[in-house]
Amino acid sequence: MLVVVAIIAVLAALLLPVLNRAQARAQGISCLNNLKQLQTAWQMYVDDNGGKVPENYSDQSTGVWRSSSNSWTGPSSAPFDLDDSAIRRGSFFRFNYIRSPGTFRCPSDDSEVMRLDGKSANVPRSRSYSMNGNFAGRPEETQRVFDRENLAYKPSKIFVFIDEDEDSVDDAQFLVWPNPDDRWVNLPAGRHDRNGVLSFADGHAERWKWQWPKQFKKKQSYWKRAENAADLADLRRLQEATLPVKNYQSQP
Repeated sequence: MLVVVAIIAVLAALLLPVLNRAQARAQGISCLNNLKQLQTAWQMYVDDNGGKVPENYSDQSTGVWRSSSNSWTGPSSAPFDLDDSAIRRGSFFRFNYIRSPGTFRCPSDDSEVMRLDGKSANVPRSRSYSMNGNFAGRPEETQRVFDRENLAYKPSKIFVFIDEDEDSVDDAQFLVWPNPDDRWVNLPAGRHDRNGVLSFADGHAERWKWQWPKQFKKKQSYWKRAENAADLADLRRLQEATLPVKNYQSQP
């Protein structure tokens, strides 16, 4: 009996890493599929609205960064939404472009909703993804903002949706300051074995292998300088997938 138990223990030890890797791959595929569905919804919205892209505005009028009521996610603030009711009020859900709230959340995202006192509410978050601020974001930001499809960019080169790090995501707008700035404003996720997941304006989605782990290290209110050459290379790659601003000067 002891020999049998020992053999089972050895087999379990050998199989567990294999099963974990298989689960991680499955979750990565599911995350990629979510981004493809969001991108399809984005294009359907654009087609139905004469080329106008979905609203992606946000502000801090409620004390936390929260998307506008007419945005694609509704008045969502991922760390503080106790349920998916904000998402259901958003344009994607309201106009039936997406019918499953689970599409807005990465299956590998195990972060929880926070109470305003900073403690966990023991509730899984309802959203992991954000939209590039180039598209109908805040015109007050440094990023160039378009509210409709435009020939100024190549759709296959400019990202629209991105899986965002749990310490960065709040409203549904993802900010990337242009080169030569060397700071991360918002931070992409690297949940899938240090892979990021993005969708692009032509409809395709990709996994990007980050050269350096993506983490804020006790959230620094955004504005994290690239840690080293590898981290900076990741930032430059993402900057190339956003719309540039002419004569932009990096801030101290």
